[in-house]
Amino acid sequence: MDNEIQIHPPVVILARPQMGENIGAAARAMMNCGLSDLRLVAPRDGWPNAAALPMAAGGKSIIENALVFDTVAAATSDISFLAATSARRRDLAIRSCDPRGAAEMIVAHTNLSGGKTNKVDETLTAMLFGPEASGLDNDEVALADILVMASLNPDYPSLNLAQGVLLMAWEWRMAAYLASQQSDTAASDQLISDQLAKPIMPDAPPASIKERDFLFQRLEAALDDGGFFTAPDMSHVVKRNLRAFFTRAAPSAQEISTLHGVIQALTRKRD
Repeated sequence: MDNEIQIHPPVVILARPQMGENIGAAARAMMNCGLSDLRLVAPRDGWPNAAALPMAAGGKSIIENALVFDTVAAATSDISFLAATSARRRDLAIRSCDPRGAAEMIVAHTNLSGGKTNKVDETLTAMLFGPEASGLDNDEVALADILVMASLNPDYPSLNLAQGVLLMAWEWRMAAYLASQQSDTAASDQLISDQLAKPIMPDAPPASIKERDFLFQRLEAALDDGGFFTAPDMSHVVKRNLRAFFTRAAPSAQEISTLHGVIQALTRKRD
């Protein structure tokens, strides 16, 4: 199957991992599924850690080439699509899905960005895992494009670090294999469309088209008054791009209200 997978694998980022043994076991899980790029954020016991190598087994090269960062923000600075994992729901306006849906989105984003293994200009995607005891904090989750939650026993949904990495890596491997069998990116486009069609949060549905349109009209008027549209023959293209941006973002009604406040604050001095 390895020769048939043409999708560049995602980076695996472990935030504040607590034990070298767990890092090693995670590296072994990565190697099982064909992932090789490991990044560590502030490992508790420092790095390198001799306890990681015995547990890594065949993943020794992953351990030896792991990169270390001080913060999650630094570790993800070159990532174009980030999937953060969690065992619990968060009170954040972030799209959520299961591991299979996340893997499909990672593969789809890689395809759309030209991220084949034989490309030089590949776009990086990543899977982010939190520390064993507490998981990711909300500020770290907020950096992600999607929040990944597995449907497990609600009385005990927490996986150990290596289990979580293996679950996500295997789902990516299956999604990458299927995508590699396709002759074009149409299916990848559909994967993204299907995932983006899902509500961000069950209790925060996207704003209506009318609400988005009213916001855009107000934004357009403010930009026009501020002299933003300097090239009349291109203004319609810029406006179309702005409208597409807000549509793609699928903001909630509450977020629309916040953006109205932003526009009001920015234009207050001119009124």
